Amino acid sequence: MNFLHPWFLLGLAAVGLPLAVHFLTRPRPRVMPLSTIRFVREAVQQRRARHRLRDLIVLLLRGLAVALLAIAFGRPLIGAKKVAADPGGNIARIVILDQSQSMSAVSNGVQAFERARIAAAGHLSYASGMQANLLLAGAKPRAVFPTASGNFTALREALASAGPKAESLNLKAAIDAAGEMLAKTPPGLRRELVVVSDFQRSDWDAADFSPLPKDTTIDLQSVAAKQTPANMAILRVGAQGRVEQGREARIEVEVGNYSNSPRDVQVELSVAAASYRLSGHVSPGGSTTLSTAAVMPAAGWQNGEARLVGALDALPADDVRSFVLDVRAPLAYLLITRDDPKPHASSSHFMERALVPFKAREGTKGEHLVRVEPDALNREIVAAADVIVLDHPGRLSSDSMKLLASVLRRGRALLYVAAEPVDASNLALLADAAGSDLKMPVQFVPPAKGSQRQDLFMAPSRAGQSVFKTFGENLGAAIAPLRFSGGLDSHALETGLTDDVLATYGDRSACLIATTCGAGKLAVLNADLGQSNLAASSVFVPLMGELVGRLVSRSGSPEAAPVGELALSYLPPDVTAAEGLSISGPANASDALGTLANEAGLVAWRWDEAGPPGVYQVKRGGAVAFALATGVRARESDLTTIDSAILTGRLAGGRSVRFEAVGRDDSHPETAWSWIVAACVGCMLLEVIALKAFRT
Repeated sequence: MNFLHPWFLLGLAAVGLPLAVHFLTRPRPRVMPLSTIRFVREAVQQRRARHRLRDLIVLLLRGLAVALLAIAFGRPLIGAKKVAADPGGNIARIVILDQSQSMSAVSNGVQAFERARIAAAGHLSYASGMQANLLLAGAKPRAVFPTASGNFTALREALASAGPKAESLNLKAAIDAAGEMLAKTPPGLRRELVVVSDFQRSDWDAADFSPLPKDTTIDLQSVAAKQTPANMAILRVGAQGRVEQGREARIEVEVGNYSNSPRDVQVELSVAAASYRLSGHVSPGGSTTLSTAAVMPAAGWQNGEARLVGALDALPADDVRSFVLDVRAPLAYLLITRDDPKPHASSSHFMERALVPFKAREGTKGEHLVRVEPDALNREIVAAADVIVLDHPGRLSSDSMKLLASVLRRGRALLYVAAEPVDASNLALLADAAGSDLKMPVQFVPPAKGSQRQDLFMAPSRAGQSVFKTFGENLGAAIAPLRFSGGLDSHALETGLTDDVLATYGDRSACLIATTCGAGKLAVLNADLGQSNLAASSVFVPLMGELVGRLVSRSGSPEAAPVGELALSYLPPDVTAAEGLSISGPANASDALGTLANEAGLVAWRWDEAGPPGVYQVKRGGAVAFALATGVRARESDLTTIDSAILTGRLAGGRSVRFEAVGRDDSHPETAWSWIVAACVGCMLLEVIALKAFRT
């Protein structure tokens, strides 16, 4: 028999306490005057025999109860394998213990990690001439010592206090760390690597043992259940596209069914103080996306949670997932133009009507557009806009282009309608001001003298199909009548991406481009709307809607950061400085919540190890400036194990790899301590029965 906490066996010395208490509390004889003692002596002799038998039984039961309690605290490992040192030499052994979320799966009432703890303890027992180290493997490997050590007491203490974490297994990092430790092994020690895991297929299908020294003996021990446990999981929660205040948003919940039978599922969704009930059907081994419409009453960051109801599965940890919604106010447009603001057949008027078909009533908070002349541009006007549109702005100053470039880098959207030769100069100034953040796919130049840019037809590129997706199969018929005039010539640039060209003309010049610049996006429509028939067609308004949607397509529901991994987030552009910001998290979060720093005009939140699942907020005072949810990667929910033949064959890379399934017996030796505690309670009950039986 082996013990996980052998120091608790010192409690066996407490077995003498019941005996000491008995002798210290014995009744002392008292002298009493009696006329005759013959009958008293007979009665005393009869009671003394009964009392001696009672005391013996009670002492034995009390001593046995104390001994059993001490043994239970020692955590006996009955049947656990104890590995002895090589009789012919010394050993350096590294034990990798998987502590990813899948190790918390329960089979036959026992967690996989508990079976793994027993298996790992057998390899960390003291043996003469052996050095060992324990490497707890999750999103990042955590070693007890920098190298192999002979301090087995500390190794077993670390093993006893370890547990599964809500993280994915970074197998490559764990093997790299083990390889570095084994490479530092002094000469004369035989190198061994022991891996105790459930060997989840999603983690092990690309295992690579090449970082290990070539003479390393590799021993893989699986604690996975004989049959893959059935599991249900919430894989993803979020909203598609932009989420706006007062508008209906569609929230989606993806549910996975990792079992051999179809399941009916129900999900409770809570967000913005409202609750929703979603239900659906999931096929075996598949997933389904449930959705509901929700109206966000207020702008700002909203916390939410999705929870599976009545999911009886092996891994309850993935039945809940937190998420955040970035609810924004309706779009504010800024139209920079020299055109007359009075309604007339001009390019800027057509653009205004396409962007905001229905003007917001006074006092409402709907989408709105502000017209401004280039000479009136200032930082306050530009900062208040979500989308900046330039249409016939004339020649712009260098300072104006620097201002537009700065807000573009910080996340604003800019749509430029290039209609006049002067627009080529403006775009060149914008590219110079933006620097390396802006990589235009083409260079726009004024048309050559004598060239006629008239009756051009548009041809969407493969990358541009997403902008025209609203037309579906009718796209060809919808754009066939369109004819364009005016605009600029263009030349392809080697530094740009061809996919940024969404549509071209018959003369191979660019018609529509969309590219990124820092945190913002830029689109250029190369046409004079006043001389083209696009504005008079049924294509114009939906096309502008799709284009603006692409420019402001920052998701209203950021992806959850994987727990335990590096998380780097840039705060929204309106957060201008890191000073005065604070980070808060859920109750179970540690104090290590990352750092905030100013980087290239934006505030970056760098978090080396993202905290436990939940919602974390960056605040300035009491206002939430940014929110981020953390969660476990979806692959941890699939408990399917990899075929051992793949590990010992194709993935072994020519090395000798031994695979063994341990801890799968239904008797589960790690439960022995619980039976010992039950026996201790039984001894105390028998003591009470004995006292009652002797009527004392």
